[in-house]
Amino acid sequence: MLFIITSTAKASNIDSLASHLTLDQKIGQLIFGITNNYNKSLKNLGRENQLGALLFDEYCQPSLHTYFKNLNQLPNKLPVLLGVYNQKGIKCFDKKYQYLPDNYNLGAIKSNAFAFNSYKGIADACRHHQIDFYVAESLSINPEKDNSYGFGEDGGNTLSKNHAAVKGLNQLGVQAGTSLRYLKNIGDYTFREINILKGLVRDSIQYIYPTDILFEAPIFDTSVTTFLKDSLQYNGVIVTGNLSAGNNAAVTVENAINALTSGHDMIALSGFYQEVIDGIKVAIKKGTLTEEDINTKVNKVLYLKKKAHLEEVEEQHTDYIAIANETFEKSVTILHNLDSIIPLSSLNQKDYQVISIGLKGTQDDFSDMMHKFIDYDYHRIENSSFSTAQVNLLLESCENKDLVIINIVCHQNSSKHRFGVSYATEQLIEQLQEKTKVIVALHGKPAGLKYLSDSRNTIINYSTEKEAQEATAQLIAGTISANATLPVQISSKYKIHQGDKLKSIGRLGYASPAFVGLDQKVLHHLVDSIALNAIEMEATPGCQVVIAKDGKIVFEKAYGYFTYEKEKPVTNETIYDIASITKVASTTQAMMMLDYHDSVNVNQHLKYYLPETDTTNKANIRLIQFLTHTAPLRGGYYFWGHVYDKETKKYDPTYISAYKKKGFNVEITPNLYATDSIKDCMWKWLLDAPISTRRRYTKDVYRYWYSDLGYYFLQRTIEKITQQPINEFMESHVYQPLGTRTLGYLPLKRGIKSSMIPPTEMDINYRQSLMKGIVHDPSAGLMGGVGGHAGVFSNAHDLAILMQMNLQKGYYSGHQYFDEATLNKYNRQPYKRFKNRRGLGWDKPPLRGDEGNTSPLAPKSTFGHTGFTGTCAWVDPDNNIVYIFLSNRVYPTARNNKLAKENIRENIQGAIYEAMIDDSK
Repeated sequence: MLFIITSTAKASNIDSLASHLTLDQKIGQLIFGITNNYNKSLKNLGRENQLGALLFDEYCQPSLHTYFKNLNQLPNKLPVLLGVYNQKGIKCFDKKYQYLPDNYNLGAIKSNAFAFNSYKGIADACRHHQIDFYVAESLSINPEKDNSYGFGEDGGNTLSKNHAAVKGLNQLGVQAGTSLRYLKNIGDYTFREINILKGLVRDSIQYIYPTDILFEAPIFDTSVTTFLKDSLQYNGVIVTGNLSAGNNAAVTVENAINALTSGHDMIALSGFYQEVIDGIKVAIKKGTLTEEDINTKVNKVLYLKKKAHLEEVEEQHTDYIAIANETFEKSVTILHNLDSIIPLSSLNQKDYQVISIGLKGTQDDFSDMMHKFIDYDYHRIENSSFSTAQVNLLLESCENKDLVIINIVCHQNSSKHRFGVSYATEQLIEQLQEKTKVIVALHGKPAGLKYLSDSRNTIINYSTEKEAQEATAQLIAGTISANATLPVQISSKYKIHQGDKLKSIGRLGYASPAFVGLDQKVLHHLVDSIALNAIEMEATPGCQVVIAKDGKIVFEKAYGYFTYEKEKPVTNETIYDIASITKVASTTQAMMMLDYHDSVNVNQHLKYYLPETDTTNKANIRLIQFLTHTAPLRGGYYFWGHVYDKETKKYDPTYISAYKKKGFNVEITPNLYATDSIKDCMWKWLLDAPISTRRRYTKDVYRYWYSDLGYYFLQRTIEKITQQPINEFMESHVYQPLGTRTLGYLPLKRGIKSSMIPPTEMDINYRQSLMKGIVHDPSAGLMGGVGGHAGVFSNAHDLAILMQMNLQKGYYSGHQYFDEATLNKYNRQPYKRFKNRRGLGWDKPPLRGDEGNTSPLAPKSTFGHTGFTGTCAWVDPDNNIVYIFLSNRVYPTARNNKLAKENIRENIQGAIYEAMIDDSK
């Protein structure tokens, strides 16, 4: 994302200008400006080459930054060193800046790489805004526990994190600064403080200043400055605290002179600039200071200016959200899990309550992320404190809950306010735990933990940032692992280095595209343009797209409307008829599970499992032939010809009734019911049907011919083995354990509202009604909506979960549905030599000369399926990608085939590969 082009010419210009400085200008180089209401004076000093450095904090005026940024480009002006105080200083003039993890979030992680990456990201932002130095609270040497300074209490961890952070800043040419606790004498500092100070000096920190103190001038004693320069060989500048704050001009001048004589190099001022310059000139005349002293200090400042403008930095492509995502995930710390309820064992079979406390009008990012995994009742409390009446109300509402999750957002940063953990919160947790299980998630300073001593299941992430709260929610949901430890000692219950290790149970999580190596701008641009173009050309009225990589959903978006009338927009919760994806989302899954448990053998003949077929022409077909579409079957069978006369448009009353009555309970539509024996009738018709006479390659293998009919036989086989209808088996053994909420057959009977489901086709051939929440496939509809080849409904998110389980070789949510060997068995292409690209159940990328259904960029290992309604689901194990596209392109008529003709699904899949970042470049 950057940019900084500097040159030796600028540095030479600094030397040239410095050689002609007046005494006033030299003294001005020692002024370290603090922005406030005296901005006009600061501008004047800058114009007159009388300002050394300028520090911006969270209260700065963005226009002042712009002014000095432009001033520094002028050839006849000595540049002013521009710095920021923490990330809030960057945010002051860049409202879109993404805060990066710092302090305890970095201290909680064992690896130092995250500190380096965060600070390199901060340096990138600094360089983008032409900032020369960064003053970091987190590098400060301060032993107080109740503040946000430092990376924690472990000396070794602090030293290594400091080193990584300074290295990250320096790599992009940003100079580092920090504060040192103000004490009277060098002997008053602890061994730990001195040791950390030594480490920072070794790391080439450039600015050191004292912390603010009450009633005294923030000036180091000579023993401190001497120790820094002589004992530690420190070559950076020693800066005072703000000498103007709370003082008049005379006191400020006196303190400035004392600071220079005691070894400081720069004077921090927020006012009385000219008075200080004049006062120092008087001190030189009196001999209190010498011009040689001033020259020595000015040379240090000029060195930093030249160094800042000599740095040549290559353009960076920092993705701040990706850094935040990864680091906040790694820093989530499980302090207690006494009830073994983290992560959640079930996402859809328990009654949950989420309570968020201390939001103060902000977005509840924690509960928003939790909602992607579970349904829950919700209560929001804006302030950290609340009444006893509210406590009682919450206790009553949570009485019958299986689990309550309490999210505490600690915007309060002082012990006076208990760091955001109020007495009411403490009491609520204590009393709730007497009634049910409770998880407490704290976001903010760890000092608040001292008030959570009774919490049995406690998690902390050390920031209130969006990504931190989302990471905690994902940990609870089981999508990420926990390895972080508490970087400070809080109490006997919350000790330094405390933290439970927890392994992810393989649930699909969320992250930014850059987190997994995808270019977000490229990905969004390409997918948006293709999807919107499809809608504009009326290839489909709307669609959903989900893209997951490396176990993270990185793209989830809905486009368009339910219909071309544009009355109801598609959302991520919209549920589609996935049509023939049912073959792999239901039948193939069941086959793989049964195969894994040695309950079925794909090489066995049909008659082995279904003895009633022994005397039919289907008896000796092997199950593998059905799965690979190499059985001698026709493409389809006209079942409706037995029950409906297309010429008279009348139903045979033997099989069909216009209303539900005794013996007619199989619902086709709300106004059409089939006989209870319809499945057996259809089975008989199918068994009696002739087989195909097309080309045969071997005794068993016929020429590839895509057919739904094989899946009727597979469905019957599965139901015989499991002694359950396939929809019930899949619901109880796969869809529910996976944690899906929409995936399954018969959505209307599962309580899903029809308003959530777009219509497919207006069936004028058989059912004489609009298909909405009813399976589009007419034959599956005649069976009551449950077929081995069609009938499953889902949103893109839940279908992605199922495909992720397959990508993970049958493992998901702590369950092993099948193993790698089983997946490999079904993902192979046994008849490739016969120009058949199919796996067992799975569709595959095209062979040479074959059109296929995948992007040319998808690797040969890819497996998945498409659906007639305008859907697809693809898994790429080489790149750990899951891609889902759902639509209702058949509305209002299936004759609209623009989606296939224009390769919409394939082109969106191709966009994923085009967005991959090539790290070798």
